Amino acid sequence: MILGVFTLVFISAIGWYACLDPIKTNSDKTTELIVDWYKFFLEADRYSEGYRSPNSARSFGFIGLAALESARPAFEGELNTTANIIPGYQALKFEGHEPFIVQAALNACYRRMFSKFYLTAPTEVYNHSETLFAKWDQYLLKHHSKSQIEGSKKFGDSVAISIFEYSSHDSFGHQSYLHIYDKQYSNLTGPGQWQVSEEFPMPPLLPFWGKVRPFIINLNEFLAKPLPEYSTLAGSEYYTGALEVLTISSPLSFENKWIAEFWSDDHPGLTFTPSSRWISIANQVICKELPPLEKTLETYLKLGIGLNDAAIACWNSKYYYNLERPETYIHKVFNKNWQPLFHTPNFPSYPSGHSIFGASACEVLTSLYGGNYEMVDHSHEGRDEFMGKPRKFHSFYEMAFENAYSRIALGVHYRMDCEEGLRLGFLVGKKASALQIFKQDFSSL
Repeated sequence: MILGVFTLVFISAIGWYACLDPIKTNSDKTTELIVDWYKFFLEADRYSEGYRSPNSARSFGFIGLAALESARPAFEGELNTTANIIPGYQALKFEGHEPFIVQAALNACYRRMFSKFYLTAPTEVYNHSETLFAKWDQYLLKHHSKSQIEGSKKFGDSVAISIFEYSSHDSFGHQSYLHIYDKQYSNLTGPGQWQVSEEFPMPPLLPFWGKVRPFIINLNEFLAKPLPEYSTLAGSEYYTGALEVLTISSPLSFENKWIAEFWSDDHPGLTFTPSSRWISIANQVICKELPPLEKTLETYLKLGIGLNDAAIACWNSKYYYNLERPETYIHKVFNKNWQPLFHTPNFPSYPSGHSIFGASACEVLTSLYGGNYEMVDHSHEGRDEFMGKPRKFHSFYEMAFENAYSRIALGVHYRMDCEEGLRLGFLVGKKASALQIFKQDFSSL
C-alpha cells in the first residue's frame, strides 16, 4: 500500500488528469461538472485500496449508467431504455413538482456513487468528494431556488442507490476490492503453466473475475483463441516471442522505455489503473470537444461498459489458458538473471489486459469522435517518478496499438498476448459502440 505519501502528493495530483486548459466560461457548465467528477474518480481509483483494472472498469461501467439514468428526465423521451444493458432494472421517474435541474441530479448521483463504490478510499479522498459536491451545490444555488435543486438532488441520489443495489446482486463483482487475492486458488500445473512468482509470491489477482456479470457480451463467444502447443524449442512461437522480449530489452532504447513507462499504470497508489487510463483520455477529449450533454454521457457510458466487459473476457481467458509470463520462459531458456523493466503482474499472461482495454476504448472513441482524431495524451504530464511526458497520436487506433506494444517493451507480455488482446478488445468495443443509447445519433455532433 502506498498511501503513506498521500498527503504530500494529493494537491498536485488533482491537476494531473485535468483538461490542459480550463473549460471555457461560456460553455455548458454541465460538461464541466461531469469532467470534474471523472477527474475525481481517477483520484479515487488511484488511492482506494483494492482497486485494479477489472474492478475499476466495473465501477466506471456502473457510474456511467447511473449518470445516464439520473439525467433521463432532461431528455423528454429521447433516451432509449437501458434494459438491454441491465436487464430487469426499472428506470426511476422524476416526480418533483419543480423543474428538473440535470446538474443537481448528476452532482448528487456522482457523490453517492463514490460513497458506494469506493469504501476503501482514504479520508482525504472522501473529503475531496464532499468539497467537490459543495462546490457545485453552491454554484447551482446562485442560479436556481433551493426547492428546485433539492428535488433534482433527491432524484439523482435515488438513481445512484438503485443502480448500486442492482450491482450488488453480482456476488463475484460486488465489493471485490475487499478480496482481490485468492490464497486458496489452485491453478493448473505443468510445462508453460503460470505459477505464483517465487521472487514476489503474491496470490493470484482476481482469478474468479470471469464469473462476474457482463453488461453486453456473451462470454462463451469471447474466449481467446487457443494457444499453440507449448515448446521451448528454437523456432517455436513461444521461443520467438520470448526472444523478441529479450532482444528489445537488451538494451531498452529511450523510445521503448518512454513508451513502456508512459502506458504502464500498473502501480497502485502511484497512478490510476490501466483500464482507467482510457477515462483520463476521454476526459481530455471531452474538454477539447465540449460535445452536447447527450454525447458526453454516451461517451462515458459506452467506454465504461466496454472496459467492464473487456476485463471479464480477458480475465476469463487468462485463467482458462494460464500461460506463464515471458520472464519465466526467459529464465528457463535464455538468461536466468534477466528482469523486466517493472515487476511482472501476479496473474497469467494470455491475453494482454492493457491491449484489450485499449482496443475496446479505441472502438468506442473512434465511433464517436472519428477515425483520424489527433490528440496529445497529457495523462501523466509533470510526473517525475517515471517517463510521463505527453505523447502525440493521430488516431485512437494508434494509441491502442502503442499501448499494446508497451507491454512487450516493458517485458511482461509476448506479442501473441497483445495481438489477441487487441482482437478481443476490438470485438467488445464494437458491441459497446453499437448500443443505441439515444433515439438521435449524436456521433457527428
